[in-house]
Amino acid sequence: MGRPLAEFLRDRRESLTPEQVGLPREPRRRVRGLRRTEVADLAGISSDYYLRLEQGRGHQPSRQVLSALGRALLLDGPGEEYLHRIADLSGDAPPPAEADDLPDGVATLVELYADTPAYALNGTLDVVAVNAPGRLLAPNQLRIGSNLLVSVFEHFPDPHSEPHWRRTAETLAAALRYYADPRSPRLRTLVDGLSASDPRFAAIWSRCEIRPHRSSWPMVHIEPHGWVGLRSETLAVPGTSGYTVTVFFAEPRTPGVAALRDLVARARAEEGVDAEPLASVPIVP
Repeated sequence: MGRPLAEFLRDRRESLTPEQVGLPREPRRRVRGLRRTEVADLAGISSDYYLRLEQGRGHQPSRQVLSALGRALLLDGPGEEYLHRIADLSGDAPPPAEADDLPDGVATLVELYADTPAYALNGTLDVVAVNAPGRLLAPNQLRIGSNLLVSVFEHFPDPHSEPHWRRTAETLAAALRYYADPRSPRLRTLVDGLSASDPRFAAIWSRCEIRPHRSSWPMVHIEPHGWVGLRSETLAVPGTSGYTVTVFFAEPRTPGVAALRDLVARARAEEGVDAEPLASVPIVP
């Protein structure tokens, strides 16, 4: 059995408290998170079998066992989906390459959204494609090769508000875990680097949250309109290893409509010419 499942079971177990799973806290308890025996009891499996799973020594668990572990570890739908996915990763298979090729058509798809900002990410949240309105919207964040999660931690404190910044950081950390292959060298580099440089990331990552990035209502800064609310939708690219495309749009009869119209007009005017650098302002989902 592969190590990704073993490592996740340990990390998720250590992120939970007895109170969260309905167990009483014993006086002077010093165990970090849950005991292995407690998880095994909650899942209805033997303690010895669970120990083997967490050590990477057990045989491939059945779907029923994985679902029981998901319930014991308080995983929701995306979390249980992730658990089943990593259980299928063989420890004997080679890890993914440091950088995989951009799937055919993704960059073209992003450019086809000519009337609104759009960008594409790979599974580790690196920007792999962005259209002209997207480059104007956030020139330092939305550029090919930048990483959205790293950018968020580089832009603290958020000029909008710390609660928005924290929500963004938590959302992207959960998305990173959901989309990235846990064997990815790029993922390990990102997690190790951010954990060493920023204790806030280490605390967020240790909670083992798992969520795809779908709908959001970000606040963005568009000159001369200032902060305006937009909506974004993130779509998974079928048949790829975690690639997504995100598109922004404005709800009808909101200030974002005029702001986006002006942004797109500027992008069209500057198409084919290096855009004048703008002050980079973080996007706040």
